[in-house]
Amino acid sequence: MYHVFFDRRPTRPRLPRLLYEQLTTLPPNTEVNVHTANETYYNALFLDFEPRTNTVSLLVDRFYEDGGRPLSLNATAITAIDLPASMRPASSTNVDDEEE
Repeated sequence: MYHVFFDRRPTRPRLPRLLYEQLTTLPPNTEVNVHTANETYYNALFLDFEPRTNTVSLLVDRFYEDGGRPLSLNATAITAIDLPASMRPASSTNVDDEEE
């Protein structure tokens, strides 16, 4: 006779390694564009990333008259992050990306 054990712990979706590295190294108060499957947050101010809960905190709509609103979203919902040109690696920068 043998026993079969089932792991019933809830599973959290894992973040892609590159996204996890971006979020853990991104300095607070960095302006980014955050893309999800349903929405894009342009010129959002990155506030914080909590790796234990995969929670990303942003300040969105900050250029509106009322000053903006805080937003927390699960990092697994993020499909892409546009970083400022100053944060791109030198090898990925080409002439077309530079400002005149």
